[in-house]
Amino acid sequence: MAKSLKSQTGRVVAAIVLVGAIAGLVLVIRSSTEQRSWASTEGTVQERLRSGKSISVKVEYPLPDGTKQVTVLSENGPARHPGDRVTVRYDLENGRVVEAALADNDQAHWVAGGMLGFVILGAFFANLIAWAPRPRSG
Repeated sequence: MAKSLKSQTGRVVAAIVLVGAIAGLVLVIRSSTEQRSWASTEGTVQERLRSGKSISVKVEYPLPDGTKQVTVLSENGPARHPGDRVTVRYDLENGRVVEAALADNDQAHWVAGGMLGFVILGAFFANLIAWAPRPRSG
């Protein structure tokens, strides 16, 4: 190890990682909570799209005013195929959909939250080591 965790640089890096991981976890929790407050409806997968490593689905779903909305949504859960029924959560502003997501996005939030939780634990212990008093030589 070039620099010790107890060095000034090590202490700063450990603190930055801890603060960044906590901020990331707060962001994931807020996003998940916000999406759960959105209206939801059943939709039908029209098409499955692949772009590089990302997979999306084109979903048609009804809005409260009776119109149909077609949106391309990221697929984070199980594979969906044309004709499959899915639950779509959407946020309306002035009668227009401003954001939408498949309800199985909760799985992605749990995974991101779990990963950030492990980073927070590691950063917490690194901070304990970095900021602990140095042993006295004697």
